[in-house]
Amino acid sequence: MSSQTSIQLLTALERSGPRPALAWYGEAARIELSGHVLANWVIKSIGHLHDELALEPGEAVVLDLPAHWKRLALALAAWSLGADVTVLDRIAEHEHEHEHEHEHEHEHESAPAGPRVVATDRPDSALAADADEVLALDAVSLAPRFGGALPVLAHDWVAEVRASPDQLGVDLPAWSGPTPSLSTQVADGTVPRLLVAGDGLATAPAVFAALLAGGGIVGPEVAVGEDRAQEEAVTARAGGD
Repeated sequence: MSSQTSIQLLTALERSGPRPALAWYGEAARIELSGHVLANWVIKSIGHLHDELALEPGEAVVLDLPAHWKRLALALAAWSLGADVTVLDRIAEHEHEHEHEHEHEHEHESAPAGPRVVATDRPDSALAADADEVLALDAVSLAPRFGGALPVLAHDWVAEVRASPDQLGVDLPAWSGPTPSLSTQVADGTVPRLLVAGDGLATAPAVFAALLAGGGIVGPEVAVGEDRAQEEAVTARAGGD
């Protein structure tokens, strides 16, 4: 697969301008990211992974984090650089009471041995100790830096990524992520806004199709009731009815 998927996703996000590409209800307050802002996080993450960590195509990246839009941005960046990405099955605190109800929506993956990069909120874990590079971050939208003790040589991801360039300065290799679905266009021409489980990574093909169509996502589903879904103009549930 060529690098076009990454370029097309970033272009679609930029073109959507101030329209919300993501509405996040996983914390105390609603967080909204426009297409431009989400694209900026992805571009900065690409630059950081490439320039600071020298990530190469085919290298293993493990995302050991609860579902969060930051995890989504990191996955998009790593796939844009051709990495082999593993998303571990972590359940965020707000999902604990619903974990059995939604268990079928999470595809469990085990971490590869000796990954090149681990992004985690547990930088003192055995998994992190086995990695070449560790990115420490909290699954909290407004956290300016990692809130815990930072092990020697671990990177404070938010603090470092903010200093990365706002413009894409990397020749992207072949995209290594899921292929977008063919279409999520709504029959009357309305742009799609998908309700997603977690951060949408479990239904990435549908999420990418919605973003490519100029739409967006709303999540996590367990925190979005019917009234909120109507307010957010949700058009469909990703991967569901």
